[in-house]
Amino acid sequence: MTHAPPPPPPPLPPTKAVKSSDTIISLPKPRPMPPQAYNGPLVDNVRYMAANTSALDRPFQPCYMFFYGSLMDPEVIQAVLSLADLPTTRSATISGFQIKMWGIYPALVPSTSGAVTGVVWKVDSEKHFERLAAYETSAYDWLECEAMLGDGTVLPRCRTFCWAGRPDSNELEEGHFDLQRYQRYFKPSVTRRRSPAP
Repeated sequence: MTHAPPPPPPPLPPTKAVKSSDTIISLPKPRPMPPQAYNGPLVDNVRYMAANTSALDRPFQPCYMFFYGSLMDPEVIQAVLSLADLPTTRSATISGFQIKMWGIYPALVPSTSGAVTGVVWKVDSEKHFERLAAYETSAYDWLECEAMLGDGTVLPRCRTFCWAGRPDSNELEEGHFDLQRYQRYFKPSVTRRRSPAP
């Protein structure tokens, strides 16, 4: 099954300088979108279920989301969704994936032996899921996965956002996402412009 390339993401603001007490960091402009959606042999990886239309065609049901980037921070989830209360997340791991970096952004890609640690949070409304998808932009697509909690409990049919382009794209680099660095330098740009619902 082939997929059309994802549409380009919405325009983002130009580069801004973020100042801390000891450092000035220039926020990079986002890189251009990948030229085409991935359609290679790793689509056969059973965990890479975005290619499975049965998952995409089902009506929305409340589900757990697995987050591995900025959305691991409950205050970012709260700001993106305009939640009145701070959400409670739980640590979890998924197998069959690895993280690569798209500039400052982490990208989840299939891997035969990889595992990724992050958090899960239950999404109860389709509106919230759509807001999360908009926050991630069309550079990412969603798929289903199984997440394992620290106590060994397995959560089936979790959703997560993965890289919409080729896993071997030149746009991606080896690396890891540093949540503390994100919280220090980049998180305020999300939480300042969004305020929780009253």
